[in-house]
Amino acid sequence: MIGLAQIDGKWPNLALMKLSAWHKARGDEVELWNPLFGYEQVYAAKVFNDTPENYYLPEWTVKGGTGYDLATELPPEVEAMVPDYSLYPEWDSALGFTTRGCIRKCPYCVVPRKEGALRVVGDIYSFWADQKKIVLLDNNLTAAPFDHFRAVCEDCIKENLSVDFSQGLDIRLITPDHAWLLTRVRTFKQIHFAFDHVNYERAVRDGIKILTENGVAKSRLMFYVLIGYDSTPEQDLYRVELLRGLGVDPFVMPYNRNDRYQKDFARWVNMKAIFKTIPWEVYGANRGALPEMA
Repeated sequence: MIGLAQIDGKWPNLALMKLSAWHKARGDEVELWNPLFGYEQVYAAKVFNDTPENYYLPEWTVKGGTGYDLATELPPEVEAMVPDYSLYPEWDSALGFTTRGCIRKCPYCVVPRKEGALRVVGDIYSFWADQKKIVLLDNNLTAAPFDHFRAVCEDCIKENLSVDFSQGLDIRLITPDHAWLLTRVRTFKQIHFAFDHVNYERAVRDGIKILTENGVAKSRLMFYVLIGYDSTPEQDLYRVELLRGLGVDPFVMPYNRNDRYQKDFARWVNMKAIFKTIPWEVYGANRGALPEMA
């Protein structure tokens, strides 16, 4: 029996699903790890490096994922497997990459160190198993050759799939051709972009203009806003209010999830009922009276 331990993360772990598929193809029995049972082999995957270790894991557990280190990779024969989605029976979407790596070298991001330069690694058929929805994990799909971006979109359109560009598209690279394809692709979440630094304001303004002038509704657009890395609270507020003024949704991503200001600012922006009714000047002034977020 093979045990697969997901240490953190809300989504199904892609590496564990591929390991499950590989072991089942060899005739092994596989299940999510239970500390009460005995196993011939245990694999553990961790996404975040600040997640506490599970000390019930056997000492001989094979560990991988960004939360453990950036070097461990699945063997090629395992990486090539179509994920075993039955490991997470309540999950209803395909999940995978068509590209790896990124052209950017953002100092706060582990992708360049973990995955290296951007490259095409497949298409949706390498991980799609007839679901109606598909979650693309590509770190910068807009940086891929346009023919690949178009092929991914057209495959999703042909298969009548609803898409989530979960890691976001690069607003600095958006062209009218990208926008035209995005008008044709069905999405089950907003299309994500990033506004990580105030210096990107012109690119954000220009990108939104290109998208909307080519038929992409503003209601479909959402921008991740990184705070707490290389910005002041004043710059954080400026970016959020700029996006609000442009008619698109901000979503704050704290660099330090344990910092009180970053937690409270993220809470104010991301809870839309509060964001739409209470100014930060009022909400922020009463932060000391607010309960700590879990």
